[in-house]
Amino acid sequence: MAEGEQKLAWPPTKEDLERLYVHEHLSAMKIAIVYGLKYPSPKTAESTVLHHLKKNGIGRRDSAEHIRKVTTEMVDEWVKRYQAGESLKQISGGALSPVTVFNHLHSRGLELRDKIEAQIKAVTKFQKTPFGGNEEDRAYLLGFARGDLNVVQHGRAIRVRTSSTHPAMIDLVTSLFAPHGPVRIYPHYSQLVGYEWSIESELDQTFEFLLREKLSTPRLGLTRKVCAAYLAGIFDAEGSLWVTGSSFTPQLSIANKDIDLLNWSASFLEEIGLTPWTGRPDKNGVSRVALYRGEEVTRLLLTLPIRHPEKKARRKIVFDLVRPWPERLEAWDELIRTIDVDTREFIAAAEESFKAMRSRKL
Repeated sequence: MAEGEQKLAWPPTKEDLERLYVHEHLSAMKIAIVYGLKYPSPKTAESTVLHHLKKNGIGRRDSAEHIRKVTTEMVDEWVKRYQAGESLKQISGGALSPVTVFNHLHSRGLELRDKIEAQIKAVTKFQKTPFGGNEEDRAYLLGFARGDLNVVQHGRAIRVRTSSTHPAMIDLVTSLFAPHGPVRIYPHYSQLVGYEWSIESELDQTFEFLLREKLSTPRLGLTRKVCAAYLAGIFDAEGSLWVTGSSFTPQLSIANKDIDLLNWSASFLEEIGLTPWTGRPDKNGVSRVALYRGEEVTRLLLTLPIRHPEKKARRKIVFDLVRPWPERLEAWDELIRTIDVDTREFIAAAEESFKAMRSRKL
């Protein structure tokens, strides 16, 4: 079905989706256009179509199919368009991943300028600058490091490293450390997780406190704001925020194998008048501290200085009290679908970039 034809009725039938996706080989993004879906973000429209494909039992096409279809003539045309000023996203046109275009252009030796280039290569030009934050900034970094950072001495530098399948986490780590030292992002594969992105940064000795105090709980006498910043770092690294029930009740938890860390978190929550639930370790040794009372979660979120983009987006919907809960729930579902699509695209980009990197080495 061409984009100019009459739009189909929504929600889609399985027969129409099979015709458009399987037989006519339209992408989810183009199917969204066919149906006239209009959302603030094109990714939300795409993720909505993907949701209906899955709901109707229509499997995703081979993620490597578009790579095999790329010809020398296509890449020649991409080179011309890129040199004329078009972005990777414009060239890909939604029919394939911008990362596929990136890999082919990179193989031609082009110096790339696009945002995705910064995400994939991401080596900052900054010289190392000292830590200049206040006590709350310091506490946040310590909480975040304890939750999700590998910190080691590397020569005279302090090296921090983590890996993730979520672009928001890579963005967060970049924002924390790029102002202070070079940051490198590269694809990684492990048998436990699969394909993901690793990020590391080289910092000067003023960040030595991350190495020295990473496994230490906050000392006595710190203010409540400093302790809240420490908990925010832990939550950004290992926390979850979700909603449940017909009244759109927010709930949250922190999961970790570090029992001392969870005990401190529960004690602080009790200290500020909340009632945390503490679970027993699961088969992998992971325990949880959770808040299940919506009013308590809301109170905590009002004071917790979180910085993780995904968690901030979720908190914003929780606090959007102007809209009735069904509209907030719809906005929440759209956000979750968008995060899911972004994550899958990020993993696919890691796989493509990792394999391209391996092939260049052979």
